[in-house]
Amino acid sequence: DQAYDSGPAANYKVFVTGNITSAYSDTEGNLAAGGNVNLTGYAVASHIPGNPSQSPNPARIVAGGTVTATNGGVGAGQNGAIYAGSTSLSGFTATGGVFTQNQVNFAAAQVEYQNLSTYWGSLAANGTTSVLYGALFLTGTTNVLNIFTVNGSDLTNTNTVNINVPTGATVLVNVLGTGQIFQNGQVFLTGTDPTHVMYNLFQANVANLLGSKNPNGSIMAPWAHISGGYGAMNGQLIAQSFNGNTEFHNFLFAGTLPNPPSNSNTTVPEPAPLVLMCAALLGLALSKPKARPLAR
Repeated sequence: DQAYDSGPAANYKVFVTGNITSAYSDTEGNLAAGGNVNLTGYAVASHIPGNPSQSPNPARIVAGGTVTATNGGVGAGQNGAIYAGSTSLSGFTATGGVFTQNQVNFAAAQVEYQNLSTYWGSLAANGTTSVLYGALFLTGTTNVLNIFTVNGSDLTNTNTVNINVPTGATVLVNVLGTGQIFQNGQVFLTGTDPTHVMYNLFQANVANLLGSKNPNGSIMAPWAHISGGYGAMNGQLIAQSFNGNTEFHNFLFAGTLPNPPSNSNTTVPEPAPLVLMCAALLGLALSKPKARPLAR
């Protein structure tokens, strides 16, 4: 399999296919949303020098809908750009200009990441997982890719996460369930760094970054609505939507993860209500009485 290259989110610190709402915080990297972006007192791409003569601008906001922003700006020196369906700006500076959004196909990106997350979630664990005295221990011995399967409740209920793998190895943490919370506590990394850690929330439709427990890694949660507190995150966020005040530090994922095989039958599961409705309609069609010929 070819190695995962981050796809459409490669140059974005926060990438959601729905809406983003945040206030009085910042993301050190770029920001992209398939829906609307609502920002107050916010700096985007604060560690990326903008370049108005370059297309696309290295420092940017991309939105499929409307960017509504008050007080703040885009890019180091506020010389970044905005690519959106429309804008409503007040005291929010992007001297690189405002352009029509043509940078990202968000519908295609959503399908790509949902399929990718499902595939990663099917991979067998090769590392050991244990919980002891309020701490979660993830220990791997593989030089390239260490895979762990973790109950969402263990991630939520432990104060400390200790990840220990060989030097330079990539870590994939497949998290079961939904409603996971990164609460107060710490994540310690031995042998790796935040650019080589990926949490795959492949079953989650909601998750929370509410406390001081910085994940020290990226989060893949393409079905999930993410809530954030006033903590920080060292890693990329790929999700359905984000609402909160988390400060996003510019650690882009650089690990080695597989893409689904080219002949894979991996597909995005249909929501249960839709499946039931289709089955009901099929049943009605099959049970419909045949029309009788007219009497002569």
